[in-house]
Amino acid sequence: MDRINEDDIDCFLLQMEQVFAALPEREKRQEDWRHFSGFTMWIPAAFHLADRETAEEIFWSENLPDKVFLTEGNTAGITLQEIEGVNEADPVADIRKLLEKSDDRTVCYDAGEEGDRPKVHWLEYKSFAADGRVYNVLFAFQAGKDWILGTFYCPFEDYGQWKPTVWEIMRTIKEDMDEGI
Repeated sequence: MDRINEDDIDCFLLQMEQVFAALPEREKRQEDWRHFSGFTMWIPAAFHLADRETAEEIFWSENLPDKVFLTEGNTAGITLQEIEGVNEADPVADIRKLLEKSDDRTVCYDAGEEGDRPKVHWLEYKSFAADGRVYNVLFAFQAGKDWILGTFYCPFEDYGQWKPTVWEIMRTIKEDMDEGI
């Protein structure tokens, strides 16, 4: 970065406004809104619901997520599943400890909350897989009496492309007030 002097301060401020400006909200087509038991969320059209066989190829665990949405080529994904035994004060704290304990190479970058109804708790981290580094955002929220755990993942090299989308997805999560519909 070039040094700036007092004459350049206006230019610097304009550059910082561009860097930190909120990204324009994407158009959300009606068909991209997904309705689940107790909540609704926007999942971009780039993601399609995976079948069980495809999910088993990606997740080598008997405990598959309830829902897996993948991009073409299966390079990025979103998972959703109900979880129990949640520490309601900090739903991602215990998961963070497990992640760090299971692989000491895991790097947690940040954690926080989005929205208010429901409040979405999130954890942003880097993990490692056979293919290399993986960018992850884990998020948890309450829908009715149930707690939902969501994850987003993609190759670490692609996080700049996906990070704004992940935050937009989390901000669209809405609790369904009338589950009778």
